[in-house]
Amino acid sequence: MDRIRIKVCGITRPADAQAAVHLGVDALGFIFVKKTPRYIAPDSARAIIKTLPPFITRVGVFVNSSMDAVQEIVTRAGLTQVQLHGNESIGYCDELKSWNRSLTICKVFRIGSERIPTHISGYDQAIDCVLLDTFIQGADGGTGEIFDWNLVHGLSLKKPLILAGGLNLENVEEAVRKVAPYGIDINSGVEDEPGKKNPQLIEKLISNVRHAEKALRNQR
Repeated sequence: MDRIRIKVCGITRPADAQAAVHLGVDALGFIFVKKTPRYIAPDSARAIIKTLPPFITRVGVFVNSSMDAVQEIVTRAGLTQVQLHGNESIGYCDELKSWNRSLTICKVFRIGSERIPTHISGYDQAIDCVLLDTFIQGADGGTGEIFDWNLVHGLSLKKPLILAGGLNLENVEEAVRKVAPYGIDINSGVEDEPGKKNPQLIEKLISNVRHAEKALRNQR
């Protein structure tokens, strides 16, 4: 299997971005949803992004934003990927892809005990990867709660799978072993408080992912 990619989301501070990159993460996420505690202004994100080395994916997180707003922030901040957490349609994703062919699009689908998305395959031609998060009524993501990872095997996924939802040092190895995702998306699990990452937690989480990854290889 390929190396599992690791994204740290909810970056708000330059020092956290530099620490995460130094420790070996593949992507950093910037949340452009004003009602969230990890919101970052586009210009602040741009200042951080300008300091990043090549090959680090710069991800913007949006929830039901207008096309104009997303395009403006992508351009201003220098994003290379958008992560869509709302009810964005296939047509919306198509339009965004047509606007900028180099921009990768990650569509988020939320899974709960009574909410299994059945329409993921319809997005295949419009997106580049799928992110699965935990469904909690009234929340758009970032809940810090896990879902039943066994449900993933009942889904028909043709795009690379990013796993999110309540991942932390204690459960990430089990998650990797059960799901074998293309990548994981971590946020609150490596924080001291919302928006303030802990480098020691990031380092340990990466170590745990690599350990689980090695175990998966040995099983195959």
